[in-house]
Amino acid sequence: MSQRKKRLGPSRFGGRFSGLGRPVRAAAFLAAALLVAVSSFAAEEPKPFYLPKSPVAAAYMLGRLSNKELVEAPRSEFVFVALLERNGLERKYRLEALEGLAGLRKTSILGELLRGVSNLDRKGDDGAPTVRELATILLQSKSADLAPHRAELEKMASDAKTLLARQVGLAALVTADGSIDPAWRAAEPSSANLSELLVSLSLVRDAALRASAYPKVEPLLHQTVAPELHRAAIMAVASLPGHELETFNTLAGLAQSEGDRATAVASLQSLPRDLWPKAQAEPLVKSLIAYLQAVPVDQRTAPDAANAFQFATDLATLLPAERAAAVGKSLRALGVSVVVVRTLKEQMLYDRTLIVVEAGKPMEIVLINDDAMPHNLVVVVPGALQEIGEAAEKMPPVPDPEGRLYIPASPKILHATRLVESGQRARLSFTAPEEPGDYQYVCTFPGHWRRMVGTLAVVKDVEAYLAAHPNLGPPKTTLWKLEDLRPDLAKLAGDRNLGAGKQLFTQLACKQCHKIGVEGNTFGPDLTEVFKRWKDDPASVLEQILEPSKVIEERFRAVRFELKDGDDATGIIIKEEPDTFVIQAGPSESLIQTLKKSDIQKREPQRSSLMPVGLLNALAKDQILDLLAFLKSGGTIPAHEHPH
Repeated sequence: MSQRKKRLGPSRFGGRFSGLGRPVRAAAFLAAALLVAVSSFAAEEPKPFYLPKSPVAAAYMLGRLSNKELVEAPRSEFVFVALLERNGLERKYRLEALEGLAGLRKTSILGELLRGVSNLDRKGDDGAPTVRELATILLQSKSADLAPHRAELEKMASDAKTLLARQVGLAALVTADGSIDPAWRAAEPSSANLSELLVSLSLVRDAALRASAYPKVEPLLHQTVAPELHRAAIMAVASLPGHELETFNTLAGLAQSEGDRATAVASLQSLPRDLWPKAQAEPLVKSLIAYLQAVPVDQRTAPDAANAFQFATDLATLLPAERAAAVGKSLRALGVSVVVVRTLKEQMLYDRTLIVVEAGKPMEIVLINDDAMPHNLVVVVPGALQEIGEAAEKMPPVPDPEGRLYIPASPKILHATRLVESGQRARLSFTAPEEPGDYQYVCTFPGHWRRMVGTLAVVKDVEAYLAAHPNLGPPKTTLWKLEDLRPDLAKLAGDRNLGAGKQLFTQLACKQCHKIGVEGNTFGPDLTEVFKRWKDDPASVLEQILEPSKVIEERFRAVRFELKDGDDATGIIIKEEPDTFVIQAGPSESLIQTLKKSDIQKREPQRSSLMPVGLLNALAKDQILDLLAFLKSGGTIPAHEHPH
């Protein structure tokens, strides 16, 4: 029905007649019902959706519509403008609006995109959320497409009202030029302008283009420049790939300086953790502890102090065991309970698998997603992991009342973040349970729960717990390569522990995707005869585990579909019909979806396997051999088999 009909329902009369007696209310209700009936009869043919010709008046009327009413409104130029600029709408409506405006105005999509950002910029902070969304569309554009709009980008970069819009303009300008040099020459005479250019570099999508800025940015870290420019250089240098070690060493020195500490710590934390040099850990930790001890107790949960505390905690893992334990004790004595948990790229793992907290004490977990796929963090009661994980796998992708996906309605879930997209973060603040025990935190995105899991150890006395568990550091990992294990593969012919291999097959979540014998799923290749397929060569089988993207069977190759509405979907094609593709993004049936071929803009086979890398990194050599022996058995374990 038209919007006019919606506004004539009884709810519109409720307030007007609510103070009257029952007979009058009944008459009013009948009159309203009769009016709706007449309206319905008259509206058998849809009535036009009228808007004033004045843009200001039209914007006012459209502004009174809810998001749902707006997306249902008949399309016109004013409606397209509202769809482009309204906060909280899906990306597909932005793209539809851009195409619609470009068609009506005989302009280009990029031109309308820049016009939309400028309009939102005039609204100040109120327009910032939508500017961020439009910026992702703008900055995905190629240099050749942006170049014709260089004059508009220059104007945005210099004249925009908000810092965010100026930074978006600068990043787009650098992308359009394919070089940082023109923008640098224009900004260099002014410290303020150069600072804005530096901060904008992290928005440039082309990694090689960002890296080319290093020779210009790095000298600013050592020069006497305006404080604002120095801080901007500190933040920018960590986003320039290819010089991580030099950058860490430079920033480590700055982090021990009172004036630069907060900025340098924040920048250091954005560098890949596996590239942090051990030699810098000890002096950095000492400096950070001294700083934290000087911070008043009631200010130690402020962002700068919390970041320093977490960075010191992470650095302590690089120290020898005894020294790490002493540092941990000193940090805990400071009373800060903020824990940062990151996801490991392409490994379907958290970087932290144990958090020890005091029962009944306030705490906060910050989840930072460095992976390409979405993840969440859900705290469950002891023993509920499997129940919650399996329940989440059966759920359709429908948000709960708090807007969270894949969160089962269960009292066994204590706390949960939303689903965090790549490059984003979420905070989870709560009071630790009063009852001590090994609680668990897990990612409930379907198929992840067997690997992405950690323990939240709730204890009465943290110091006593750590003293009783002296080897609680991060799990030992080895970046196994085929040549490291090749000499031991002959041992498969010996007496291996097939039961242990079977257990590892489940623990590593292989069972989630693969079938062997009568167990497992068929999302990935059946492994019952995997050794036979590779001519009984254990090295070839092992290589497929270590490098899952080296050889991908076409039947199990993921395909990314770009849809005409601006969305995309990635999964394995499990069925193709004349008009549709049925794809599956993971082992759960809830991750099956049907795509109409008429809705598909582009189809792109993926070069990377859906199987995570680093699957064996947490295993010892004998465990890997037991797993291979189990695979060689085809899932059949002799009755006399017993653990060693």
